[in-house]
Amino acid sequence: MTWRTSPEPLFLSAQTVHLWRCSLTRSLSSAEQAIVAADCDRAQAYGSNRRHQFLCGRWWLRQLLSLYLPEEPADFRFQLSPTGKPELPQSNLCFNLSHSGSTLLIAIAWQPVGVDVEQPRSRSWLALARRYFPSAELAAMQQSTDCDRWGLASWVCKEAWIKAQGRTLANSLRHLQCAWTANGQPRLSGLGSEESQVQLLQVDPQEQLWAAIAMPAGWNYQTWTAAIIRKNH
Repeated sequence: MTWRTSPEPLFLSAQTVHLWRCSLTRSLSSAEQAIVAADCDRAQAYGSNRRHQFLCGRWWLRQLLSLYLPEEPADFRFQLSPTGKPELPQSNLCFNLSHSGSTLLIAIAWQPVGVDVEQPRSRSWLALARRYFPSAELAAMQQSTDCDRWGLASWVCKEAWIKAQGRTLANSLRHLQCAWTANGQPRLSGLGSEESQVQLLQVDPQEQLWAAIAMPAGWNYQTWTAAIIRKNH
């Protein structure tokens, strides 16, 4: 897949998801750290590396949201949903984040969306499947030619959908089943997931990163790389 530099001006249509790829290796200057000052209290609970990734991720989120909304990056005030997701209480703009290693993905749309990204070696996929997948899917997974590939792809697709719905993993995974179309895309069933669209993406072949985005059926998505931020207003 291709990650493009965003156009000027940037326009988000009603049935489109913008998926941004950001790097968490960025060093924040003093001025940039001031932009995420409101996020520092929550970051104190993390260790040094995780704290840097959290603040860097919030810096990117604030920068990107300012491309779509009139506020300046430092002015956004987030509240947490019952499942711990950050939200903008005074805006219809929706977003979701996921990171793996130094890669952060941020999905932005005008309706709830979900995104998840994982590395193949980040988890024991068969062990997770035995614990969380429906028995029929586990049996099919064990008979497949690439058990780990199935487990990874199924997990990111399910987690993206669960996040889009505002559900929790623990209460949802056992009720979601993933099968595959002829072109390798997921087909979820259970909990009403049949009414949504989930797209499996290979983020970076070299890093072997896989991701999924969940969105309303019939929507499309565009992928952008977050390198230089230029506001439209």
